[in-house]
Amino acid sequence: MANSIHLFPLPDLLLTLYLLLVFPLRRLWRSLHPAPRKPPLPPLRTYWKQARFVLVLLAALVAVMWSGGHSVADLGLAFPQTTAAAWGLAIACGLLLALHLAGKRMENRMTPAQHAAQEARLQHLPFVMPRTALETATYLATSVLMTAAWEILFRGYLLLVVPPLTGLPVALALAAIAYGAAHGYKNPRQFAGSIAASFAFAIGYALTGSLWWLIVLHAAAPVTMLFAVKKIQARAAQAAAQAAAT
Repeated sequence: MANSIHLFPLPDLLLTLYLLLVFPLRRLWRSLHPAPRKPPLPPLRTYWKQARFVLVLLAALVAVMWSGGHSVADLGLAFPQTTAAAWGLAIACGLLLALHLAGKRMENRMTPAQHAAQEARLQHLPFVMPRTALETATYLATSVLMTAAWEILFRGYLLLVVPPLTGLPVALALAAIAYGAAHGYKNPRQFAGSIAASFAFAIGYALTGSLWWLIVLHAAAPVTMLFAVKKIQARAAQAAAQAAAT
C-alpha cells in the first residue's frame, strides 16, 4: 500500500485528495454553517458562476489525464459502447419513461389543493429558474455540463485511480461517500438519501464501465425540473391574461 502511494503520480494524488476530502468537507461545512444570504444574482450570472467552477475542475482533470496518460475511454466515455453500456442506456431510458408515466398518473389524480401546494413548492426553489429563451438555453447547457462533470470526476476518474490503491469495494465506498457528502447536510433523511443514490450510481458504473447512461439519468433531474416550472409559468401567464381580459 505504501509503495503504491509512493508510485502514485503527484497530479493524480492532489486531484484525488481534493475530490475525496477537500471538496466534500467544504460543502458539508458550508451547509452546516451557512453564510448570510446575499441578494440573488440574475439567472444568467448564476448559471455561469456555477459552470465556471466545474470548468476549472474539468481543466484540472484534463491536465491530470495528460500527465498520467489516462484516456477518455478510461473515464467510462468509450464510444462505441459495450453491450453492458448499451443495456445501461436502455435501462436508463426505460426508467425515465416509467417515472414520467407514473408522474403523469399521479398528477391526474391530484386534487386542486394538491396541485396548488406543488406549484407553491416549485415557485420557491432555492435556486433561480429561467424565464427567457436565452436563460432556458443557458440553464440546459450548464445543467448538462455540471451533471456530466460530476459523473466524470466522481465516478469515471475516482474509480479509475483509487481501486489500484484500495481495491474496488473500498474505492466504491470512498467515491460514494465523498459525492454524497458534497451535496451538503440538511437533515438525516436527505444526507442518507444522497449517500444511497451515490452508491447506486457508483455500483452502476462499476457494473457497466460506462458513464453515458448515468449522465442521462443525472441530467434528467434538472431538465425535468425545468419542464415542471415552465408548465407553472405558462399557467400563471394564462391566468394573468384571462384576468386582464375580464
